[in-house]
Amino acid sequence: MTDNKTLILAEFEKLKGQFVINACWDIERLIAVGEDEMDYYWITYNGRKLKWNTCVGRLMPLKGHLRDKDYAELIRLAKLNHYDQVTLWSNSEPEKFQAAREEHVKELLTLPEDHRFLTPVCLELN
Repeated sequence: MTDNKTLILAEFEKLKGQFVINACWDIERLIAVGEDEMDYYWITYNGRKLKWNTCVGRLMPLKGHLRDKDYAELIRLAKLNHYDQVTLWSNSEPEKFQAAREEHVKELLTLPEDHRFLTPVCLELN
């Protein structure tokens, strides 16, 4: 029998970078799996901040379930609005974008002492 951690990591590999519906009914990008001393977590990103969702709750994948053009619209909107995307800042000021993006990603990856990522963080849109 496979343990929960192995099942969670396998599910992440299938869904990383995709938009999902989390247990709070929010549509967000699945970017990592994390843990603390109590639980495992699906880590989702709404374009501004991370949300740690307990793995006790399920994720509902959207890719392959929505019409392709509807899922493509989620990608298009993320490219325009998510702080980690190049297209948010346009190419008119690449130095300004790069510094702002690096600062944002640094903030995202700074975790409380008792938290850690179990997977690499996937900021690519998928």
